[in-house]
Amino acid sequence: MIKQMLGRLFGGDLPELARDPLGNFLRYSRHPDGMARVRIGPRRAFIVSDPAKIRQVMLENFEHYDKDTPAFRDVRLVLGWGLLTSSGPLWKRQRRLAQPVFHGANLKTFAPIFDRLAGQCSDNWEAACLTGQSVDATEDMVKLTFSAAAEALFGEDFSAQADEMNRVFPLVLKGVAGRTSATFTLPLWVPTAKNRELRQALTSLKSIVTTMVQKRRDNLPQIAAQPPEHLDLLSTFMLAKDGETGEVMSDEQLYDEAMTILIAGHETTANALAWAWVLLHRHPEEQERLRAEVFEATGGRPPGIDDLPRLPRLRMFLLETLRLYPPVWMFDRRAIVPTSLGETKVHPGNLVIMCPYAVHRLSSLWRDPEVFRPERFEIGNEEQKNKFAFLPFGAGPRICMGMGFAMIESQIILGTLLAKFRVRLADGDGIEPRPQVTLRTSKAVILQLEKIA
Repeated sequence: MIKQMLGRLFGGDLPELARDPLGNFLRYSRHPDGMARVRIGPRRAFIVSDPAKIRQVMLENFEHYDKDTPAFRDVRLVLGWGLLTSSGPLWKRQRRLAQPVFHGANLKTFAPIFDRLAGQCSDNWEAACLTGQSVDATEDMVKLTFSAAAEALFGEDFSAQADEMNRVFPLVLKGVAGRTSATFTLPLWVPTAKNRELRQALTSLKSIVTTMVQKRRDNLPQIAAQPPEHLDLLSTFMLAKDGETGEVMSDEQLYDEAMTILIAGHETTANALAWAWVLLHRHPEEQERLRAEVFEATGGRPPGIDDLPRLPRLRMFLLETLRLYPPVWMFDRRAIVPTSLGETKVHPGNLVIMCPYAVHRLSSLWRDPEVFRPERFEIGNEEQKNKFAFLPFGAGPRICMGMGFAMIESQIILGTLLAKFRVRLADGDGIEPRPQVTLRTSKAVILQLEKIA
């Protein structure tokens, strides 16, 4: 009782939220005016679920907010001041430099990498299938998306590091998630068991990314001679000069951007794909429908980027997966100037919290929100046309820059594997969403495979 009283006194509503994050955020998101008042530690906070108010935060008044929140401070232990965690002039400069790599024809240059890596995963699954072995789809999706992010964005094949990444990154997620949900946190240098585990995992992670940065640095003269459209993102950052000062990016900033792109570029997509396999097990009729669509579009060969317009159901399925299990399940902002949400005044230092997992489950916004229904996203006939009610990639000027990259990658991976295998979970019981920094499955997704003749 005393512990609960102290937790309430110093942590506000945070201890309660941490006990059942998804359930509590869904409860708060049902507030009649779409904005529940809570306290996170000493700070006043608003949990916002009304799309009109989300629009105010994410678009109309986005410059009234930054990311200097307790949650983002813990994420910066991993990502530093990269695109995901920075605000203001730094974010604007980095976004300007990075945006061309993720748009238009540049996205097509990544497709052969997705094709090849998906084919390698298919070969590995076929070998397992022939011997009657199951496969760990959680681990395989992490390895696949890590290799894709490293090669597509850094110009190198780092598949050899995927095993180490798969080992240490869950430790990093666990450590950061523990800090964001705790009422009290000790500085990372304090030698507690949890801090030591997190520091060791971060050291290993930093070693992987530092190697990437150094390899690009060593080859920079040859890289600089290439046409700009052939440059990977890290090389673009290395060669870029500030338009006002003429300065190049520091090694520290390069490291932060490399870490951001590598982690954000693979962790969220790997989670979405893990949930896709869970949903395909739960809805075997959807498997058959998607498989038939792939066969009709490609004749049975693995789909490439030019086939994707002929795979509308696959796109709808992925969007429905992201609605039900958005990898970025919660994010927040801090007010930096006096502003308002509807009729409510928001003061500097107040937090505004948005939970896509909860918004996507509001019956006021979605028909039968708990029901799996890919048809919601049929082009031209979308069930929900308000872009601030569907937030798997955020919204507004800070919408995820890698959205197109992730969607193309996911469709090619799923299409390639579904064309060759029928899947079911080896143990389908008890897989629930586990909200950490991202929304992971509560246990590994182990698949039993049946090869399609």
